[in-house]
Amino acid sequence: MSRPGTTISALVLLVGGVSLLGKGASAQVSAPELPAALSSLAGNAALGALWSEGLVLERSEDLLASSTRYERLAESLPESSFIRWRLSRNYWRFAERLPVADKPDRLLYFGQADTWADSSLALESECGECIMWKIASLGRLATTQGVVKSARSASTIGELIDRGIALRPTYADNASNATLGNLYYAGAAFYRIVPEWRWLEWVIGVRGDKERALEYIHNALEISGARIDYQVELGAILLCMGNEAGDPGRIERGERVLHDAMSLEHLQSTDAMDIEHARIMLEHPKRACSYSRDGWIELDQLARH
Repeated sequence: MSRPGTTISALVLLVGGVSLLGKGASAQVSAPELPAALSSLAGNAALGALWSEGLVLERSEDLLASSTRYERLAESLPESSFIRWRLSRNYWRFAERLPVADKPDRLLYFGQADTWADSSLALESECGECIMWKIASLGRLATTQGVVKSARSASTIGELIDRGIALRPTYADNASNATLGNLYYAGAAFYRIVPEWRWLEWVIGVRGDKERALEYIHNALEISGARIDYQVELGAILLCMGNEAGDPGRIERGERVLHDAMSLEHLQSTDAMDIEHARIMLEHPKRACSYSRDGWIELDQLARH
């Protein structure tokens, strides 16, 4: 039987690897929109300019410069959860682009993302976008640290995923990148890879559920059917379930989904990596259950620890 701490470390690797961003909007922003959440800025030229500058910088991928504008906004808008989850996202995106070997800076900026996500949730506990970035930052901190110090981390992530989905957030950057779709995707991957061992729920409060994973990824695809990462996750779930149940039909369908994903338009910087993972699963379909964005988690090895 595996040690709970070892198992939890593997589980949280998964959520840290979820890709949460669609193709960025154009950096050419002639008249940055003022979201309803910042309607109070309509009569304040100085604060409105900070938002416009921050948004243009964000869309041009100058994320730290954007964050300096957003932090000044946050000081002037102490009750705004919106600007705080945008700060969390900026810092997460910046940290995600740092070299994997640069652990100090990754921990620093993922920590900033986590702090701002907490700040947003403190103001609005029923904020789906705030929950999304709390999931992302918590997962990536665990990935970067390499260990999970508390058995509550895995169950916390599971609870956050289910809570965020239940809120049915409506925010979307564009047609291929909606918060609700990303939450369903995170949930699908999480419930696929968490083992369905009965004792696990007694120990950490969560266990796997591949039927729920399949339902979640179908829901994600209803929102953004052109996402390569969503399609690859569907293929992984079908292959995993098919191999576990000895179901040739599901295996064949999973292989077809992975093949079809390779011909889709690239919408994210991580799409090439996802396609490479799809190729690996087509060559080694029995590895689908252990697929994660950060690598392959071999559950049979965990069971021997």
